[in-house]
Amino acid sequence: MGETGKRYTKEFKDDVVRMIVDNGRSVASVAKDLGISEQTIYRWLDQHKVRQNPEKARMMELEAELKAKDRRIADLEESVTILKKATAIFVTQHRK
Repeated sequence: MGETGKRYTKEFKDDVVRMIVDNGRSVASVAKDLGISEQTIYRWLDQHKVRQNPEKARMMELEAELKAKDRRIADLEESVTILKKATAIFVTQHRK
């Protein structure tokens, strides 16, 4: 089984973001000091930016919704193609 990773409180994440944004510390130094991966901190920074800009948050939400709908359309188109092929096979076998 894969490890689920550590869980951090919202307050902790906010404190880490504040160290970088308000105090001007580098992501690398904060990551090293706290034993957190830089990738995790960058994700928290991105989340912070989204919370600061509601328009961007809404745009990201709409983009995710669009991607989900595109996947759904692709799945449905694949199903239609399979059904057409199955129908063609059935018709040719039934005629014999």
